[in-house]
Amino acid sequence: MKRPPVVTVTVFALTAIPSLLQFVLPALEIALRRDPARVTDGEWWRIGTSLVVQGGGLVGTAFNLGSLLVLGALAERALGPARWAACYLGGAAAGQAAGMLLDLVDAGNSIGVCGLAGGLTVAFVLGRADRLAGAAAACYAVFLAGGLFGGTTAVIVATMLLGAAGAQLVVHRDRLPRWAFPAIVLVLGGVLSALSDLHGPALLGGLVVAAALAGTTRPTPSSAR
Repeated sequence: MKRPPVVTVTVFALTAIPSLLQFVLPALEIALRRDPARVTDGEWWRIGTSLVVQGGGLVGTAFNLGSLLVLGALAERALGPARWAACYLGGAAAGQAAGMLLDLVDAGNSIGVCGLAGGLTVAFVLGRADRLAGAAAACYAVFLAGGLFGGTTAVIVATMLLGAAGAQLVVHRDRLPRWAFPAIVLVLGGVLSALSDLHGPALLGGLVVAAALAGTTRPTPSSAR
């Protein structure tokens, strides 16, 4: 009998409540978001609270919470609760560090989910996660690349193209070579980092944490096809 994704559900609840509440109390997002100037002035707690509110509006909130549920459940099954937490926090830490260095005022849990995507990628490479998990991590990285496009028209076109590409990754995962999934995550992590997008360091942070923990006692491997 499979264990329920307790950590995923718990973090989802802790994130969803303030994320939804901010639409009733708009000042909440401003009070909790990452603001490098305020963090430097002593409001260090914003590094943590900015993970439980969202700066991307209703669409961004829905995407971030949905991604947390899907990738979180897959990651918890493949990594176990402890590694799940380590990868989530590792991605969040790398993303927050990048945000501080780039002086970005924003909020969102996507950098934590990036850590889970990185962790899933390592689990897939090691044969501890199946193709669905590997494809989901790659699909998420592809969607993040949509943030590189600016302008309304470009965003619409990019979203359509990236949505189609992501769907192909998942639907046709059995037809793609195994190396394609980790390659997509690694390449896009590097590209996003080079273009000063904090999701790049977050993806790479999850990869590094999962790789560092790879030799420790692990949960029963998933069926890798």
